[in-house]
Amino acid sequence: GLAAGWEATSLSLPQVPAAQPTQAGSVFFYDVPGAKQSVLRIGYTALSAVDEDYYPAQVMNYILGGGGFASRLTQDLREAKGYTYGIGSQFAGTINPGPFQIFSGVRSNITLEATQAIKQILDEYGATFTEQDLTTTQGFLIKSNARAFETGQAKLNVLENMSAYGLPSGYVQEREAIVEGMTVARIQELAHTYAQADRMIWLVVGDAETQLPRMAQLGLGDPILLNP
Repeated sequence: GLAAGWEATSLSLPQVPAAQPTQAGSVFFYDVPGAKQSVLRIGYTALSAVDEDYYPAQVMNYILGGGGFASRLTQDLREAKGYTYGIGSQFAGTINPGPFQIFSGVRSNITLEATQAIKQILDEYGATFTEQDLTTTQGFLIKSNARAFETGQAKLNVLENMSAYGLPSGYVQEREAIVEGMTVARIQELAHTYAQADRMIWLVVGDAETQLPRMAQLGLGDPILLNP
């Protein structure tokens, strides 16, 4: 069979250094001439999935951009301003540190205004996070944890997380305890640490002729054109 005829070969994988978080924010622009929409990717290298802050940071992110229509990014940029059909934010770590990223597509002519709105939400997030925000977060996450064992695929996901990241068999219950014990002060601390707008990379893919010069007004220095 296949196993009998499969010869083993030695393989040496290169050691790739872990990405380091940026210390100062910058604006980058990739020109797509005539584009009617700007695609936004905003973020920086943050946490690995095995960092003790990884799940607490996800809890913090729920009201910021992880909670769909419950999130401030969606409520402000989609519902209030009509800049976009969709926007969200997430932490995406593995064994190695992964990005915190905000992602959206907006109308070209309000590219600056959209990024300014995002920056304002980030800047104000910790200070304006309320007890009601915490209650909303806890209610959703505890209910979603209750569904963690409902289907075969859900059970497989739990086992895969245990295998990939060395998590204990009771990690779902441990995460529920983290949610239940979360405080506004802890959310504010996590926001201050992991959602700092002035340390992020702000990438805009859109029409440079009309939108690039305006991006200097975001306050993070002159935008850098990636494909002059």
